[in-house]
Amino acid sequence: MSVEFVIGVLNTSMSAIFGASLLALWYYQRELGYIAILVGSYAVRILSFGSLYAAFALDMLALRMAANTLILIATMLLSIAISKRLRIRPHYGSLTAMTAISLVGGGFFLLVQDNLPMRAAIINLGLASICFVMLADLATRRQRTPVEQLLFAQIVIALLSFAVRPLTFLISWIGPAQSEAVYWIVVSISDTLICSTLAAAIFAVIAVDVMDRFKAEAQIDMLSGLFNRRGFESRAMPLLARQTGSAPAALILTDLDHFKAINDRFGHLDGDKVIRAFSDILKDKAPRDAVVGRIGGEEFAVLLPPGLAAAAHAMADTARSAFKAAAPGIFAHACHPTASFGIAVARAGDNLLALMERADRSLYQAKNDGRDCIR
Repeated sequence: MSVEFVIGVLNTSMSAIFGASLLALWYYQRELGYIAILVGSYAVRILSFGSLYAAFALDMLALRMAANTLILIATMLLSIAISKRLRIRPHYGSLTAMTAISLVGGGFFLLVQDNLPMRAAIINLGLASICFVMLADLATRRQRTPVEQLLFAQIVIALLSFAVRPLTFLISWIGPAQSEAVYWIVVSISDTLICSTLAAAIFAVIAVDVMDRFKAEAQIDMLSGLFNRRGFESRAMPLLARQTGSAPAALILTDLDHFKAINDRFGHLDGDKVIRAFSDILKDKAPRDAVVGRIGGEEFAVLLPPGLAAAAHAMADTARSAFKAAAPGIFAHACHPTASFGIAVARAGDNLLALMERADRSLYQAKNDGRDCIR
């Protein structure tokens, strides 16, 4: 079995298997757009090794240049996918420059002055540079998850592999006649390992992202788009734990007035419109770092982060007024729904339950005082 056959068949088939698996994942998880870019990366990788195999078989310089171009593009796409996944703007300019420089240098030592060691050094340096960009993006994460640590380690291994491969030509006991064959054996083995280990890390990252999406969706109230009670509590408790004596948190509980009567009189579809309209107003008026949730049928909660307790009344009044002004346009009925609000400022040692009990008493007082008010 020739080295060319191993490179052409093994690496091409492995890339095809991983690419097809990623394509199947993307079909069911299209919200994770970076998976589509990974599919593209593996598709280009298939073309790269297919071109390389054809170049060996047909002895065509143009196909060798095409193979170099495609493997650089495949690695670029991998870098872009990682940036997208991290919500970082991809480094299009730097990646294009690295690829262009590598191709110009590689093309010179292929078409003008055929020199495999120099060509190998330049192309592998370009691949290593793109890997460095990926590592720089991952390094921006202050706290990398275990799967991100795994991906980081695999990219480090890939970078080192690209950097070391050209040194094959410097091994003194390998004669010039054998050095090319040894180099391609090293390329075949290392690319196989890079392809498989990177794929394993990528699939681990995707699996965690999918699980995180499922967990997030399980904590979202589908009607309002706000956190449900579980989601609210899971985010409110750590936020409450950050408060200090000089910077307390504050909880606003709010309830739609006479909501049962609205459902009974106009139907649940119109009741749902009221829920959605009020939810949109709460999201719009709450501070960016606040936790907003629908914790019951018509009951909502807003936890203001430490230091914003003094703004709780103003925020509640703004939301109350905005909802009252928007109410006539929610549906075509002579019904103007309102909301009542209860506020509690956290005390030292308060847990979420104690804070909610005090806010609930304030809300009860607002109901007793005629509704459409804040207490």
